[in-house]
Amino acid sequence: MHPVVKSFRNNFVEGRFAIVLTTLFVIVMRVVLFYKKGLPEISVADDNYLWDYISHLFDNPLISFISSTISVIIISWLLFTINNRYSIIRSRSNLPFIVPLYFLSLHPYCLVMTGNYIAIIFILFSFIPLLESYQKPNSYLYSFRSSVLIAVASLFQIYALFLITLWWIGERTMRGPQLHSFLASIFGAFLVYISLFSYCFVIDDIQAFLFPLANLIKFSIPDLPTYNIFEWLSVVFIAVFYIINIIFSANEYARDKVITLNLMQFMIYLIIILLLLQIVYWKETLFFMLLSVSMLSLICSYFYSRTTSKTHIYIAYSMILILLLFYLSHIFPDTFLIAQNLKTISTFQLFI
Repeated sequence: MHPVVKSFRNNFVEGRFAIVLTTLFVIVMRVVLFYKKGLPEISVADDNYLWDYISHLFDNPLISFISSTISVIIISWLLFTINNRYSIIRSRSNLPFIVPLYFLSLHPYCLVMTGNYIAIIFILFSFIPLLESYQKPNSYLYSFRSSVLIAVASLFQIYALFLITLWWIGERTMRGPQLHSFLASIFGAFLVYISLFSYCFVIDDIQAFLFPLANLIKFSIPDLPTYNIFEWLSVVFIAVFYIINIIFSANEYARDKVITLNLMQFMIYLIIILLLLQIVYWKETLFFMLLSVSMLSLICSYFYSRTTSKTHIYIAYSMILILLLFYLSHIFPDTFLIAQNLKTISTFQLFI
């Protein structure tokens, strides 16, 4: 094994104190970003049923920041637990905890506590019955549980409802099509929403039931944004980042055990659909982006835990540094703006 790969494994993948040290490092990152940049203004939209009633508890910026940090840690812990419980990565790896913790701490938007985090936590919980149903002949109870969890997630972020239909693809890859499972998943979502409708009917406020659902038809495909050079480079990097990691992991998991193959294929399918939905609802929510980042975190963790190529490790270090620069651009915006202006002037003088 090349020394670069061995060092990466010893320090990050299998390091005894890697989780503790990374958690402390990321918390410091979030604290610095919070005090330097503050929390962005995010209006509370009518895209939920329950978040509106508890959002006032997080009006204090410090409480919102602490709550979002705890939520990100829970999301990372859930991905770490799912990996360990079902041996997605057939070796000890800290990356399923480290990677999402890092990814979800790079932008000021991630510091704000929103219903998106609660919805993502419930969605990650719904992966547990999905994986439990692997090759089970009678799996309708697992489908019912997944559907209920996703429906509960949609009470905090209505766009999570799209995942109920997308989940059928995952269930088919895990055990093949089953009519009873399909009906059970429909019944699970119906049970949650008929209970909600009954409550709204009793209090004579049917509009409260209909308003969040109306957001599903509020399409807002964005115009071509007027980004500066640095922002366009960031967009290009993010696109390349998604594509490279998906391709690398696909080449690796194709040779792995069936449950890992099925889960990774389903997650890549989810990421592609989520990114398309994010474009369609660009001005309405960033829920799809946050969820796709969580999914990509597990895919990246899988690949960089399994690879033995020094080139791939160098790519990993490069991505970490570029993402760190993206983070620093929010801490020191003036510095990056000066660098961008100098680059623009140099380019202009070159053409002259």
